[in-house]
Parts: sequence; C-alpha cells; structure tokens
Amino acid sequence: MTNDQDESLESRVKHLRAVEGLSIRQIAAALHMGTRRVGRIINGRAIVKSPKPTVVEPYARLIEQWYQEHPYLQAQQVFDRLKPYGYAGSYVRISIYTRKYRRKSKKPVFHELIFLPGEEAQVDWMQWRLPSGIVYGFVLLLAWSRYLYVRFYPRCTMEFFLAGHIEAFRETDGVPRKCRYDNLSSVVTTRSPELKLNAQFMDFCRHYSFGIHPCTVRRPNEKGRVERVIRDIKDFLRVTPCDSIAELNKQATLWRQERNKRIHRTTEKQPLEMLKEEKLVALPQIHYQPRRSVFVVVGKTGFVSFETNRYSVPSSPESTLELLAYPEHIELHFQGKKIATHKRSFERSQKIENPLHRERLLSITPHFKYKRIYELMRDMDICVRQFIAAAEQDGQEAVTVAYDLFKLIKQVSKGMLLSAIREANQGGICRIKHLVHLLNLPHKTQDNPVYPQNQRLLDITYEGRDLSEYDKLK
Repeated sequence: MTNDQDESLESRVKHLRAVEGLSIRQIAAALHMGTRRVGRIINGRAIVKSPKPTVVEPYARLIEQWYQEHPYLQAQQVFDRLKPYGYAGSYVRISIYTRKYRRKSKKPVFHELIFLPGEEAQVDWMQWRLPSGIVYGFVLLLAWSRYLYVRFYPRCTMEFFLAGHIEAFRETDGVPRKCRYDNLSSVVTTRSPELKLNAQFMDFCRHYSFGIHPCTVRRPNEKGRVERVIRDIKDFLRVTPCDSIAELNKQATLWRQERNKRIHRTTEKQPLEMLKEEKLVALPQIHYQPRRSVFVVVGKTGFVSFETNRYSVPSSPESTLELLAYPEHIELHFQGKKIATHKRSFERSQKIENPLHRERLLSITPHFKYKRIYELMRDMDICVRQFIAAAEQDGQEAVTVAYDLFKLIKQVSKGMLLSAIREANQGGICRIKHLVHLLNLPHKTQDNPVYPQNQRLLDITYEGRDLSEYDKLK
C-alpha cells in the first residue's frame, strides 16, 4: 500500500469519526480494520502502515463471485473449492474472510395461520435415542384445539406411519379435513418437475376421507405448531431417562395427557375440552390394515432376508414372495395366498424359524430327521431350550422330547405351545404329558368296549318296519 493510500485510509477513518459520528468498533467493522489501529489513527499516535497481503487476497474476486451465485455457501465449501486453485492457507483464514458474506439475514415475517374446528392436523416424525438405539416418535397435533397425540415406534416406515394415524384418529374419535406434512418420503415421492404423492398413502387418505397438504420448501412457519410441540417433547425427555421403547411410550403418554388438560397459552382453554368441539369427520366402519409390501427372494436354505433378519418359509421351489410388513408381525404370500407368518424382530442379524417349515425337507432326508428336529425346536425359543434341558436332567432323552414337541406344534399354534411351555417351566413340570394337559388335547386311549352283565341282551333282534308307516304319523 502506497503513502497516498495510507493517507486516504487515514482520512476515511477521521471522516467516519468526525462527520458520521461512528464509534471505533463501527469504523473497524466498516473498513475491516482492528479497533486498536483505528484508535491510534483517531488519536494521531500512529502512522498507518501498509498491511501484509494475506494468502486469501488473490482469491477475493473468485470468492465474491461464488457468493453471488450461491449465497448459502459455507466456509468449508469455499475452502474445498479453493484447493484445486492452489490455495495453501488454512481453513480458519477462509472462515474469517467469508464471515462478511455469511452474515445471517433478517428473519422473515409471516402471517399468523388461523384454523377452523376440524380443519387441519399437523403431522411429523421426531427422533430420540435410547440405549438400544434410535426410535421414532409419531406426533399429530390438531391445529385448532391443540390436542396432542404422540407414540414412539422402532421404525419410521410406512406401516408405522399408517399405524400412528390410525391410533390418533381412534383416540380423537374422528378425522380432520386435511393433514399437513413436510417432505416425508411416505407422503411426497418427488417435487420436481412436478409434485407426486405416495400411492399407498393416497389410498389411505381416500379410505379415511382427508386431504394432504404438503408444506412449501423452506417455510417452517406452515408447520410451526407441531415443531414447537416436538421441541417441548424433547425438553421433557431430556430430564426423563427411559431404557426401553415401552417405558418411553408410557412416560410420553402420561406427559401428553397432562398437557392436554392444561390451559393453552393461546386458546386459553384445555385442548381436551376443545376436542369435544372439533368438527371431525366420522371414522369409517371398515378397518384399514397398516402394512408395507416388499418382494423378497427365497434363498437355498429356505429363508428370506428382511431388515437384516432371516425368516423361514416352507420348503418350496418358489424363488420370489411378497412380504407384508405389519407393525407387530410379517406375512409371506405367494400368488395371493399366505404361506407363512412370523413375529417381527427389530434386532439385527436374527434367525426366526418355524420348525413346521422344515417338515417336507425332513421327509426327504430321514437320516437327518431327528437331529434336525432337535436343532429346530431348541432354537425356536429360549423357553423351549429350558424345557428340553430340564427334561434331560429329569432322565428324559433330549432328542425324544424335541420330537414330541414337534408333534405338538402340528396340533396347536406356535404361540399356544410356547405359552404352555413357559407355564410348565414356571411350575417345574417339564413333561410332555403335562403340556398335553395344559393344552387340553385329547389323550390316545385303547378301545375298551362295555359289555352288559346279561349276555343274552346281545342276541336280541327286532323286526324292521316299513317307512310308509311313519308317514301316517304326520
């Protein structure tokens, strides 16, 4: 910087001080100088020295052009863009230099949204971390009465999204005219070049007779009421530790029930009382099944993979099946016919197998039959393993016990058998006969005919009558 430039800078500092009346901090911010340097110029105690050129200055025009094209660029993005141009400085210098371009603009002002009774509900997901992993909270808020419904699920997929709606509609005993959502994949599939909605969710909306209102991109005010509620839920959960999703739902339910009874700061009424005045659409008579359909391939060992878990199917040559995922269980269908049902597992890398699915394979390989049945029954559930171990300690043969259990599961459902086994384990009576008694199954008995004391009664004969004689009795 030349002496003329030094004098020009000094005169600008004094002009801003004397004429404009700016403070030292304001002058330093306007001229990108240090406050000490500005103070020395004003007090006339120092000569303006030409500053050393920084490593960022050669790229100043380029950075300015980038921010004109993309006003929301972050400092890290600018730093990454400058590397191919030979920039050898640090990220901190870029962060300081681009601060003037990254100043937050003034917050926009929006009109207050006003709703009629039963007009709208705002819906969104929230995340919360438990010791076992992340869970997802379905949040529905009636816009007029501020009545709140919250429930946490292990997934945020379509079947849980639909189940959340169904439970909320059932609790409020009605359906709002429309529901407002952001860009959830369960609602909006694409926005460009035109808005496309999820086909399954549109079918759900037709069933319950309510409309869809997708929010405008980057307009948080459109769904501000449910966003505020989610913030309150998180504040409550931060001081209420929970170890499981069941405990989390219990605590969240107690909290929201109490909240629905408190007087709202805007309406000055209780949401629970205002819910009675909500003009909601009546619920349909036919129940909607919350489920998601995916196609799976059967492996060579007779398993299908779903969410990292493996589920058994009956031994068959079919290679592709339709899997219907419900919140609590899954069903496997082939050509519209259900061939298998399993309780859904939300853990990872688990093997869920029904021993009956291996019956056909066992008939083909009889030499492997009893050993394989033992493995199947032992791995079916922890209570079965305990039952077999207790029976073995009682002098029974483990393979025989497993085979008898396999025969029982062919007569009753898997759930009934497991329930009886758990009861037998609690009572300490680990015997097959006891299970048969608990399941109320008929015992096999030998023929034992009853003979009369007077054997001549067995020789009595009678003369048959003509059927026409019975017509006269009419």
